[in-house]
Amino acid sequence: MKIKSTAILPLTITIAMAIAQFTPCAYAYNPPPVKWNKTYGGDSPDVAYSMQQTSDNGYVIAGYTSSLGAGGTDFWLVKTDSNGNAEWNKTYGGTLKDEAYAVQQTSDNGYILAGSTSSFGSGFSDFWLVKTDSNGEVTWNKTYGGPRWDVTYSVQQTDDGEYITAGSTNSFGSGSEDFWLIKTDQNGIMQWNKTYGGLYDDRAYSVQQTKEGGYVICGYSSSFGTGYEDFWLVKTDSNGNMIWNKTYGGENSEYAYFVQQTSDNGYILAGSTYSSGTEFDMWLVKTDSSGNMQWNKTYGGSLDEEAYAVRQTSDGGYIITGFTDSFSDNRDIWLIKTDSSGNVEWSQTYGGTREDEAYAVQQTSDGGYIIAGTTYSFGPSWDPNFWLIRLAGLHDIGVQNVVPHKTVVGKGYSVFINITFKNWGQSEETFDFTVYANTTNIGTQHLTLANGNSITITFTWNTAGFAKGNYTISAYAWPVPGETYTADNTCIDGAVRVTRAGDFGSIPTGWYAFDDLCDYQDLYLFGDSYVHYYHPLADFDNNGDVNYLDLFMFGNCYIG
Repeated sequence: MKIKSTAILPLTITIAMAIAQFTPCAYAYNPPPVKWNKTYGGDSPDVAYSMQQTSDNGYVIAGYTSSLGAGGTDFWLVKTDSNGNAEWNKTYGGTLKDEAYAVQQTSDNGYILAGSTSSFGSGFSDFWLVKTDSNGEVTWNKTYGGPRWDVTYSVQQTDDGEYITAGSTNSFGSGSEDFWLIKTDQNGIMQWNKTYGGLYDDRAYSVQQTKEGGYVICGYSSSFGTGYEDFWLVKTDSNGNMIWNKTYGGENSEYAYFVQQTSDNGYILAGSTYSSGTEFDMWLVKTDSSGNMQWNKTYGGSLDEEAYAVRQTSDGGYIITGFTDSFSDNRDIWLIKTDSSGNVEWSQTYGGTREDEAYAVQQTSDGGYIIAGTTYSFGPSWDPNFWLIRLAGLHDIGVQNVVPHKTVVGKGYSVFINITFKNWGQSEETFDFTVYANTTNIGTQHLTLANGNSITITFTWNTAGFAKGNYTISAYAWPVPGETYTADNTCIDGAVRVTRAGDFGSIPTGWYAFDDLCDYQDLYLFGDSYVHYYHPLADFDNNGDVNYLDLFMFGNCYIG
């Protein structure tokens, strides 16, 4: 795994950008569109390694920063809302190098982070667990390690409310580097620990509790297998005692970075292989419940590709992410969706002119996808930033803007309101939308919109019966069946003032200096517009021209 020690600024900057997308091949399915993307960081490096959708439909991202906090690099935790807007961020660390590689929301709505620390503990580097509340405030932190190098890359809250964490140890075990599995209680107190390995380097990157209460760990082994390094999968009971282990690989090098138990009680592993060609390819391995390989697939081109994360999707297929050098001008994020047998349904790259990599992916509650990683292409500087990319769900209607054609209208006259809708989803949708002036419903209409399409509807609001005053205009698209992401179903984006008809302003102040009168001052302003130039306040009938019809209407106001 390429872990960059790099450096960030004492503030969080959130930037949305246009990203280049490239589909390497034509497939039967199309990738979902990018709904939004955000970067987080400053003028120095920020590197994100882990992400999860939270119970409030927002997101939590973890990695490290070298400009925020107390030391060379610190743990960095960023919490966003459902649109990727940063709600808060926290750093944790000392004066040396501290890097977070995993985060998970816990049952109390707090968070557990795992990584390595050189600031605390007993060795050059120790496992470090940090537990926070729902606002990111530390409730406890614990280090685990010996006199040398110990690094954890994965953590999970277990069914009993405690924690399991896995990584590698250079302090304990039988070789130069071994798998290390630690079980703690709910306060981080170690309950037991186990090492697994041989004489050479064996490094664990991912752990998951299995359905029967044991654990499955993946990484790579230089001690066992047929090549220089092979995928290594270790299955244990609930006390960490090894039940079986399997290696997968060829004559060269293979590295497994992520494992998940699948719905059939087997396992899916993602990583990279050098045995399939002259460069690294993404490698996906599916096993049965005993670790026997059922199938494997490679994905790649003439240059390097690596997969860092995989998740089984709701349709029984898989979503994989990492990077590609073959299908980009430089290094881009590569997202691949497969069926249940690993056959590609679609793939998509995301990136700019420099290096961009993804380390985490998840299917969201609405059937879309969220990707987290690091970008050199976007953000405020040449250094990397956290990067979060949101792909649209299966059913997703959004209101993009609400634009009244006038900001001031005489009472009793009409305002045209342009409302733009987009169907982000993957099927045609029929839905209702309602327009509001403040909280008053001023009309509901019916609309059918093809998937991927946008449309602007002109809605007419007749202000007769409304009191004079200021009104905020909003539109609400009623959710369609299956739509769970509704954050953008409402758009509040327009303001209209309802005044006395014919009240344009005053002299010498001019237009919009309202005095609730229709008098000679308004007559002067109207006449100026009628003779010399167009002004929307004088256009009573909204036809884009100030003419004799508007003169007639103004006359009625002036006399009345």
